[in-house]
Amino acid sequence: MPRSKARAKPSLPPVPAPEPVLDELMESVLDETHQVLRQAVERAGPKRVARALDVSLSLVYKWTQPPRTKRNPTASGARNPLDKLVTIFGLSNDLELIHFVCRVARGYYTANPGGAPRNERNFVSATVNALNDFADMLQYAEKSLSSDGRIDEGESRKLRRQWDKLKGRLEQFIVSCEEGHFNANAEPHADEGEE
Repeated sequence: MPRSKARAKPSLPPVPAPEPVLDELMESVLDETHQVLRQAVERAGPKRVARALDVSLSLVYKWTQPPRTKRNPTASGARNPLDKLVTIFGLSNDLELIHFVCRVARGYYTANPGGAPRNERNFVSATVNALNDFADMLQYAEKSLSSDGRIDEGESRKLRRQWDKLKGRLEQFIVSCEEGHFNANAEPHADEGEE
């Protein structure tokens, strides 16, 4: 009986080397992840976390200490699961990873918008635009209900998209308030140029 040839495993594309920007981002994130994880571990209980993850209690404690980095080469902590998750996101920019974590937390991720468009640097127009988006969303929901007495799956997906857009617009509004764009004496940003 002839031996069958071993099937070659498909090769994955090579992973590019980390970019300097990613390295800098990771350095700053590594300064925070152990603190975030420490808070969660304290709430859950270190022994409980160790048992649930089938790791040693000492490793759980190491995760909650600052890890060794270029800025802190003498630190004794270990890279923790949050570090690894952030690294994977930094390499892939795959938002589905973030959406998944948000769904687990019974929430939904909406990215913060960039700066407000120049034509929306007016408080009244920004407010009216946000209210119009909200009214459009409610009108669509009302129309869906009145047509057949229910909001079906496709209609609810459209409502979700409208809601996410509105949340982004409202976040943009708040950021504009925080950055003083609506102030009477607000200076144009350097990236806006002269008109």
